[in-house]
Amino acid sequence: MKKKIKRFQRLATIRKKDVSKEINNSNLLQNEITKNEGLIEQINTIMESSNNSSNKIINSGFFKNNAQLLTTLQSQKDIASNRNKYLLSEKEIIRKKIIENNFKKMKAEEKAKDYKRHYISQLENKNHQ
Repeated sequence: MKKKIKRFQRLATIRKKDVSKEINNSNLLQNEITKNEGLIEQINTIMESSNNSSNKIINSGFFKNNAQLLTTLQSQKDIASNRNKYLLSEKEIIRKKIIENNFKKMKAEEKAKDYKRHYISQLENKNHQ
């Protein structure tokens, strides 16, 4: 009986560590999401400032370079947006893992308490007989 109690206590401890690890991963992902959103915002700002041209006459070389810059920025923005979508889906998966591990941890703690109560009642019955 003591072995079962110890086993469930260890299982609860392992689940607690898993929850801590997943929370840490979630925080890291949130930092990456924030950085990515900042990058997308910067790209948007650069693209908007490149689109706003004055009424001056623009030579063809500048126009070509500006068009290449906008194309490159748009592709970078698409990559950053796709990365952001991926990070958000990963964060959701981690959130589900946290919930699942919390549930398993509570279940293991509950089992350990039940076995402990059962063990104590058995000892009391032996002492009273």
